[in-house]
Amino acid sequence: MEKSEKSNKKAVKAVLFALVLLIVLAPVFAYAASAHKVKGVYKNTFTAALRDKYDLLCKTDGAKIVVVGGSSVCFGLVSPLMENEMKMPVVDFGLYATLGTRLMLDLSEKEIGKGDIVVLAPELDSQTLSMYFNGEACLEAFDGDFSMLKGIRRDTFKDVAGSFPGYISKSLGFLRKGTVPDPQGVYNRRSFNENGDIVFAREANVMTLGYDPNRLVDLSPEILSADFADYLNTYIGKCERKGAKVYFTFCPVNRDSLKEGTTADTIYEFYRYLGENIHCKIISDINDYILPKEYFYDTNFHLNDRGAELRTLLLARDLKRELGDNSGVAIDVPEETEQPSGPPTGTPEKGDDGTFVYEPFGKGYEITGLIGDSKDAKTFDIPREFNGLRVYAVGKDAFASCGRLEEITIHDNIALIRDGAFAIPTLRRVFIDVKNADDLEAGEHIFGDYTGAEIVLNDAESFGSFVSGYWWSIYADRMRMR
Repeated sequence: MEKSEKSNKKAVKAVLFALVLLIVLAPVFAYAASAHKVKGVYKNTFTAALRDKYDLLCKTDGAKIVVVGGSSVCFGLVSPLMENEMKMPVVDFGLYATLGTRLMLDLSEKEIGKGDIVVLAPELDSQTLSMYFNGEACLEAFDGDFSMLKGIRRDTFKDVAGSFPGYISKSLGFLRKGTVPDPQGVYNRRSFNENGDIVFAREANVMTLGYDPNRLVDLSPEILSADFADYLNTYIGKCERKGAKVYFTFCPVNRDSLKEGTTADTIYEFYRYLGENIHCKIISDINDYILPKEYFYDTNFHLNDRGAELRTLLLARDLKRELGDNSGVAIDVPEETEQPSGPPTGTPEKGDDGTFVYEPFGKGYEITGLIGDSKDAKTFDIPREFNGLRVYAVGKDAFASCGRLEEITIHDNIALIRDGAFAIPTLRRVFIDVKNADDLEAGEHIFGDYTGAEIVLNDAESFGSFVSGYWWSIYADRMRMR
């Protein structure tokens, strides 16, 4: 009898264990099945180029130069020119700050070997010089190919696993809408060459002011977090123990984007602080990489075609000097690119049209506030012009005085939305009548702390562009089509 009871108890425990195991693993199997369904959703996006870069890194045999960083690397390197100068293959292993520098370090570390030269070139920004990591963006970059998971560290893997439900939900949402992201312009997988460089034509600076005022560059020691410095130094140590040489260089920085109060002394203090906290040699003079706006393209770190050539020349020179090669560089110094002629002639002056307050913005206007009874309006359609000149921007707190505003419509004349522009508690919808997300710069906090407003796009084409756009992907959860 006792044996029978014991057998029954064991059987019950076994059944309970099986049920618990089934409950625990059911979501895993469901997500695995869903992962197969959504493979290929992000194949045309900018971040999908990570797979190509990783494949190149893995299959490049022998000694090589690997430049690791964010998007300033792929926008600022002409690898064929570098290879010609250095007589070594070059792997451009920079992609997108939203992925996090830590992911690029993880993926590259296992593929570094004896004789390699690793050049660290992250953006000088508090996000890229921190332990920041975006698991969902990482999964989008993998796009169903999870072979790269073997290349990341255990703590990073945990963050990836935690992002899986959000990734699946977002991906299935695309499939339900019958569209997948295929961005226009430069932010597409097709924009890269076989080295991992951006080869999409970038003839001139396309920023309205010549720099991005939403993301001014702060060269202060505080942007380097202590935990990231430790992580970076661990990476440096591992690479050097394999027989590789590791150096630090600077990303290009738009001179006009430097935060107010930046001086030669503050730049030197930042340079000194990096030297004390990063355990590899800094081979470059930071001042050489603070360049005129004419060499930039669409952000304070992204170079245009001529800028990329110049940066390649600077890096090749620095590397040769460090390696004791006195042969110089054969790359011609490119001239600065002339700025486009801009909007129609005229001198903007502060004024109002009875609804909006306008202030000069370049050769046009920025909306900075409201006047009169307009503060009680529920909807606004942003004008295209004022006094015959284009309205280019929506300023911070432009609608702060509104107590009832629910809807705003933006047209393709607007080129810049500042942080805090839509920080309105009553706002429900922002209609964006723009096809290409590359044409509309936006800050990272345009809604402030308010989460209620959604972004409405006209059609599948504009939806696909914005949901994976460089400035707009962080707002993807808010987006829908009309």
